Amino acid sequence: MTCSRCEGLMLVEHILDLAESYGEMWASSWRCVNCGHRDDAVIQQHRLAQAKRLPVKSAVVSAHEAADVSWETEFVEKLAA
Repeated sequence: MTCSRCEGLMLVEHILDLAESYGEMWASSWRCVNCGHRDDAVIQQHRLAQAKRLPVKSAVVSAHEAADVSWETEFVEKLAA
């Protein structure tokens, strides 16, 4: 498996979850050797749920709205050739 962040090598890592309310629990997750990014089933479920909730909005900005620069002013210096 390759890392979704850096395309590095992902290895299976077994971890002990001490925060569970019903006691200790062993779990396995993937960890990138290069950047340390972790990935497991819970993280994937949260990402999918978040992606479903966020609507994608597209905005079109014209060139006139993006930069309102007047090149006719005396403060603009001419470039040397």
